[in-house]
Amino acid sequence: MRLRIHHRTEYRYSHPVRESENQLRLTPLSGRWQRCESSFISVLPATHLAHYPDLHGNTVHYFSLPEEHDYLVIDSRCTVITSESKVDYQNLPYGFLHKELGDNLKHTGLHPYLNNSQFIEVTPAIWREALDIQDKSEDVFETSYALMAFINENYQYLPGSTHVSTHANEVIEGKAGVCQDFAHAMISYCRALQIPARYVSGYFYDPTHDHHLKGSRTSHAWVEVYIKDYGWIGLDPTNLKVTDHTYVTTAIGRDYMDVAPIIGTFRGHARSSMDVSVTVEQLTVE
Repeated sequence: MRLRIHHRTEYRYSHPVRESENQLRLTPLSGRWQRCESSFISVLPATHLAHYPDLHGNTVHYFSLPEEHDYLVIDSRCTVITSESKVDYQNLPYGFLHKELGDNLKHTGLHPYLNNSQFIEVTPAIWREALDIQDKSEDVFETSYALMAFINENYQYLPGSTHVSTHANEVIEGKAGVCQDFAHAMISYCRALQIPARYVSGYFYDPTHDHHLKGSRTSHAWVEVYIKDYGWIGLDPTNLKVTDHTYVTTAIGRDYMDVAPIIGTFRGHARSSMDVSVTVEQLTVE
């Protein structure tokens, strides 16, 4: 599938601000299941963008605006080709058992996705709830799917009930939030059971065209769990889906702090407003 994505973020300030410093994670990754065909980011007021790879392999663009300005526009356009063989629904990754999870400790690359992070802290209460959801399952993928289903069925999708700095423990207690919160909650449950789990930021294309899937008109978040002999498998608790070729990954990390599309600061005494628009459309593969 060939997808074109347009992500525009516009900030307005009540008074001029200065010394704006920003990091962007808006460029899709290229790998086994997707290829970033083109990516272009523009910024107004105009400035130079530099870039570097972070510790998780994400592309980070950064820029500074030292002069005074009362608006900031970040416009990202990209085209991505995804693989339709990403998920074989007739051969889902069953067969990796909980008793084998200790083998993951031999892989140092998995350690960041097993431990606490800024938005994830496993407590005894979370561990007990995760065990209750696991029930009698001995299969890691079966348990991971059950955790996703539990969140989808028992958490309320409620925009405005949380903010970008809401901790997973608050979400699990309140059982409400948006895709970021659902991803954090699922990661907490997974790590409580020693299942490596990482946060994924990106987009997805809604083939129903009626936008009944949550998150298709904004940046989206989901979870990937590591299954031995299969690798990372994406699970979207917001929409109860195993992620497929309609999903595009822009960044991966331990939690939202590692993958936030835009992180910025500025100097000045001003109120700010933000307007975000995202469109994802399918193109003909040439």
